[in-house]
Amino acid sequence: MNSFDVEKIKALTIFNDNVYIDNAFLLIPANCTIENSLLKSIQEWHFTKLYSNGSDNGGESASKASEQHSDAAQPAANQDTTKYVDKEPNLISEEKVENIRKKTESVDASEFLGDETSTAPVQDVKAETPKGTPQEQKTPSQEVSDATASSMTFANNPAELENAKKIYKEFTAYLNKVYMLYATTKELNNQEITSEVTKFIAFIKANRSYVLRIISDPTMYDKNFLINHSIRSTVVCITIGLQLKMPEDRLVELGVASFLHEIGMILLPPQLYMNDKQLSAPEKLMVNTHPIVSYNILKKANFSTNIQMGVLEHHERINGSGYPRHITGEKTSLYAKIIAVACSFEAISGSREYREERSTFEALIEMLRNTNRQYEETILKSLLYSISLYPIGVYVYLSNGRIAQVVDVSVGNPKTPFVQIIGETDAAGNPKIVQIDALRLKIVRVLNKAEVEDMLKAIKK
Repeated sequence: MNSFDVEKIKALTIFNDNVYIDNAFLLIPANCTIENSLLKSIQEWHFTKLYSNGSDNGGESASKASEQHSDAAQPAANQDTTKYVDKEPNLISEEKVENIRKKTESVDASEFLGDETSTAPVQDVKAETPKGTPQEQKTPSQEVSDATASSMTFANNPAELENAKKIYKEFTAYLNKVYMLYATTKELNNQEITSEVTKFIAFIKANRSYVLRIISDPTMYDKNFLINHSIRSTVVCITIGLQLKMPEDRLVELGVASFLHEIGMILLPPQLYMNDKQLSAPEKLMVNTHPIVSYNILKKANFSTNIQMGVLEHHERINGSGYPRHITGEKTSLYAKIIAVACSFEAISGSREYREERSTFEALIEMLRNTNRQYEETILKSLLYSISLYPIGVYVYLSNGRIAQVVDVSVGNPKTPFVQIIGETDAAGNPKIVQIDALRLKIVRVLNKAEVEDMLKAIKK
């Protein structure tokens, strides 16, 4: 990995591989524009060098500093999150995507994931590694990071889940208040909103697996389409941002942009977004103005330029097919690219008046197909690795004949998430949670909506 002097990097430079600040933080994914505002922020943070294996948009290797990046500054081999983003930039190839398009719902994960095969035994989450066991004696597939182990501890607690639902509803109510207050007063409290989004991010960090289960639960949907869409999209945005190891201040900006990306819809006739039928062509043209309206609202309220551009461009597509300006990926902000993925994922899986929602699994598969290359693949991979191939919250049939609900991801392997076996408990009387094993315990398929409803009714009886 090579080092580059920040002072020599020009605004609007694009690297064809990921750019890092140090061994822990991904600054910006491959093929994303380095804006002038970001360069200024890097200098204000007193970083003098950036690191990448890529080249700039001049077509040749970007100007290298005289020395190579030290081994200490390179991404550590045991950091699973960056491993898959950095080492496999072409994870979803043209040929693999074409194969996916030909598949039905039961997609073989090997079509668009690496060829790694888990050899870990089916793992009870409660089981602990004996103290003093050398790390090198474990296989990578047997290791669970501290963060995942921690999340699994509380993910097995029904009381914690109910408390998370309560807090999630409070943030949803706050967002509804922000939108409704703007509708009546035309005012946004920049400082208060930023503070609340900061708290929301902390809540998601501490309750990630719970929150991802909550947003997949139709009973948790807010009756106001705009609010439901915005809050769910924000959860997905933050989850992707965490996977990309975004610095806290940028994560907050991303969260604010996602929180408010639909604020302009408030000024449009409500029948355009709260109806029981698909829009006509003229109505769609009116709706397509909302990114510009939202941008002007946030500009007037003095939100940062990064937030403004994320909102303005969230319906742009990297192939130039989006709106309102029809710009391509190299001209689109990172926040907008992330919101585009999150927003589309939510739109596919969310309930609409004129159609029923589809499962988050169906939504993820459709996003991974990335028809006509609309979305940044690095961001799609971050979505995949942060929610797993079988997204947290979906119900699945297992190869042993059991039904289970996906409750957490397996670090580094989207094909082997943790699942809660329905109707079974562990020795302590808690819901039984095990890890999917590619060899001995597999997910056969995702339950459809009718099957889930029948199962939940049977449980209640």
